[in-house]
Amino acid sequence: MRATAEEKPAVTVILPHYDCAAYLGAAVASVLAQDRPDLRLVVVDDCTPGETWTHALRPYAADPRLSVLRASRNVGHLRLKNEVLRRVDTPYVAFQDADDISLPGRLRHQLALLERGKADLVGCSYEYMDAEGRRSGRRRMPRNGNLWLRLGRSTVLLHPSSVVRREVLERLGGFDGTVRLGADTDFHLRAARLFRLRSVRRVLYRYRIWPDSLTQAPGTGFGSAERLAYTRAMNDQEARRRAARTREELLPLLVAPPNDVEFTLHPVAPAG
Repeated sequence: MRATAEEKPAVTVILPHYDCAAYLGAAVASVLAQDRPDLRLVVVDDCTPGETWTHALRPYAADPRLSVLRASRNVGHLRLKNEVLRRVDTPYVAFQDADDISLPGRLRHQLALLERGKADLVGCSYEYMDAEGRRSGRRRMPRNGNLWLRLGRSTVLLHPSSVVRREVLERLGGFDGTVRLGADTDFHLRAARLFRLRSVRRVLYRYRIWPDSLTQAPGTGFGSAERLAYTRAMNDQEARRRAARTREELLPLLVAPPNDVEFTLHPVAPAG
């Protein structure tokens, strides 16, 4: 089932991609197969060398809900998302990684919480899988993310599994546009100051752990120098927010720095 021409999409799904053609088609298929057909899917490529990645999109080229963009230079997924967000007019925005899978019903369950006014940003529990797609465990996310952050937890949502009100992203200025990684946690910390973070306890997402992923590769993974440096800067900024004595002092600390590099996005046709 697809949205009719008269049906205005409720959610835009942003799927950044870089040199991940082996998994891209399955990720796209998992979004387009959701039982909330009132969606748009934007695949945005981070200037992957060559054109072979577009072949993975060939089976979905005729779906009017899919659009494909490509960056004029390699800038990282956070800057890509900020630029795409400038074009979004749906009330909700969802995220999806190019090497992951959205399970059936994901958007329906998450949008239900948002549409009932029960939350402003909604994640879900998820399964781990390896490079071949074999499941290797699961993680249950806390239902009330705000509470768990207050209790000292640093991670209460898996960013690519989340759906958020567009107005939240606009209010907070999107993601930190000066870095390539780590700023999804920063976004959740900022959002929790003003908005309700919730998760569906049901497992609705499959998260791939493989050697070349952003969180596992030696130069960008957990424990890398780049990630540790950003974590220190993020924690320093969070300390300044905690020290703010008035709302007037706090609010400027919640707005992310804009993109610090110039680039353009242009449409790409999937290979025929």
